[in-house]
Amino acid sequence: MIEVPRHDIDARSIREVDAGSVAPVVSLARLPARPDGPNFSRSMDGTLLARMLVTDPAAQRPRTWCFAHATEQTVTRRFRAPGIEYGFDRHGKVSGWRAAFWWALIARDVDAMGELVDYPVDRLREFGNGAFDDYHYEWAALLQQAWRYGPKTVYAATRALPVTSRLGAQQVTEFLHRPALDLFLRLADGDSEGFDWQLTQSLRLHRTFFDTPTWCHDPEAVFSLPLLALCCWARDLGYRTPLRSPYLPATFIDRPDWPHSPELADELSRVESARTRATG
Repeated sequence: MIEVPRHDIDARSIREVDAGSVAPVVSLARLPARPDGPNFSRSMDGTLLARMLVTDPAAQRPRTWCFAHATEQTVTRRFRAPGIEYGFDRHGKVSGWRAAFWWALIARDVDAMGELVDYPVDRLREFGNGAFDDYHYEWAALLQQAWRYGPKTVYAATRALPVTSRLGAQQVTEFLHRPALDLFLRLADGDSEGFDWQLTQSLRLHRTFFDTPTWCHDPEAVFSLPLLALCCWARDLGYRTPLRSPYLPATFIDRPDWPHSPELADELSRVESARTRATG
């Protein structure tokens, strides 16, 4: 069993760091995307989920699933027909689209994925306003093709992708973006041993980036969204990694049916009943 421990996190201190985020809670002012920032896709449900995962790192509780479900719905909706109609995709930008893609993989949301892979990458580029390096858009297009035709079909193109930043985001690129792309390459190549090795390295880089006074309590620090999504994709393609880490909530990987489970349905029903009583 390979293990990568998580850095120290206090659930009470979880907060969004404003040093580069997009599509935050609607009621808050929208900050512009920053060329040197990670530009995480934000939502109130995502912050609540992060707090839940601090004390439930394996995501074993249906209440944790409830917040994960809500986060997935919020993030993917921005790039589906209703969100596009109201312009939410304009604020989500390419980093928001990528977060939506990752969440659709984790939730095995085939309907959402169908709309995400048809979303025009040129529209993402238009909304980016020059704040993102070109590789972000090329990576998005490759992920769309990988979902349609299988990861192996884009292996060569992904390997040739120049993942460098000309806009001052080299640290973010090296610690967060390249590790996800390198893990995808192992998946696309069918290299199971290499997948485990790269996953270990990528998780350590995630921890290195977030184990700092600035980032240690950001919601994105609690778990690695792209690495979790790629593990779910690998699991659904028949691969099971022996690696375990609080950065990878295991239930989301090992129970592909969690979004459609009776446990989640019961929890959502309880939440709705409580909401009805509170407003009635």
